[in-house]
Amino acid sequence: MAGSAQAKPDHHPGHSAEHYAHTLEDPGRDAWQRPHEVIMALKLLPTEVVADLGAGTGYFSRRLARHAGKVLAIDVDEKLLAMAAKGAPKNLQTLLAGADSPRLAAASVDTVFICDVAHHIGNRAVYWPRVVSALKPGGRVVMIDFEKRATSAGPPVEYRISRDEMVAEMAAAGLKLKREHKLLDQQYFLEFER
Repeated sequence: MAGSAQAKPDHHPGHSAEHYAHTLEDPGRDAWQRPHEVIMALKLLPTEVVADLGAGTGYFSRRLARHAGKVLAIDVDEKLLAMAAKGAPKNLQTLLAGADSPRLAAASVDTVFICDVAHHIGNRAVYWPRVVSALKPGGRVVMIDFEKRATSAGPPVEYRISRDEMVAEMAAAGLKLKREHKLLDQQYFLEFER
C-alpha cells in the first residue's frame, strides 16, 4: 500500500503560475468539468466551511463560496492564490499550503474538496491523515480526479490514480466511501466520511 501512495515526480516541471492559470481557467473546461452540477450534487449548507485543496486560480473556490459559509482556497503557489483572491467573494480566504501538509487546523472544516490534484501530492500516505485530521465530526472529503485511462483532458495516464487505488488510500487514512456520483464522463467523483 505504501508504495502505491507515492506519486511520481511532478509531470509539469518548470511551468509558471500563468501556464497553470491558462489551463485551469480554460473556458472549455466547463464542458467536461461541469462545475455547477458538481456543486449542486454536494448539497452544501450555508453554514459549511469548505477547504478547496489545490485551489489553483479558484476555479471551484469562487463557485463554492456562493453556496458555503466560508471557503478556504488552499494551494502551494502564492501567485495562483493571488489570482484566486482577486475579485473573490468576501467569504473566500486563501491559505498557502506546504508540500507535505494542507496546514489546516484540526477539526476546522466540514468538507475538504480535492479536484484534479491528488497526482501532484508526493507522499499521500502521510498527507491524507493530515487532511482527515482537519475534518469536523461528520465531515467529508470529496475527491474528483481523472480515471486511469486516456481522456480528452487531464495528466498523462501514468500519473493518474485509479478509482480503486483512491478508495484504498482513503481507507488507509480512516475514511470510507459514502457516495459516488456518476456525473462526469472522464473523472470519478467520490465522497468519503470517517
